Amino acid sequence: MKLVTRCAAVIALLVAAIGCEKTAVEGPSGKKLTLTQPSNQTLKRGETNQISISISRSNFAEAVGVKFSDLPKGTTIIEDKKIASDKNSETYTLHSAPDADLVANSVCKVTVAGPDGMTATETFKITVNDK
Repeated sequence: MKLVTRCAAVIALLVAAIGCEKTAVEGPSGKKLTLTQPSNQTLKRGETNQISISISRSNFAEAVGVKFSDLPKGTTIIEDKKIASDKNSETYTLHSAPDADLVANSVCKVTVAGPDGMTATETFKITVNDK
């Protein structure tokens, strides 16, 4: 039974990975930074939600900066942190104010910045519903 469960989990991950968008940029000396498109988010006014940002890096070990833009009015990211040099992902908290704009599938951006000016940007959608 465990084997069947593990096989199903692996297949689900492969199917999810195939559908993922990625942006890769290359820098000097074979450096490479890849950003995987984050999942779309749905939250209600006054609530928070977690969003995971995943990267891969080649030939460098520095921390990677993360910046969110084009968020709907009243929706913010609580933390201002980088993806540490020993990690390939970080979780951020989205907060929707009680008076945040109600939006459906608002296109937002996340940009990661590595060394030597390498930046990669992906989009994701946010929906903010009333309570």
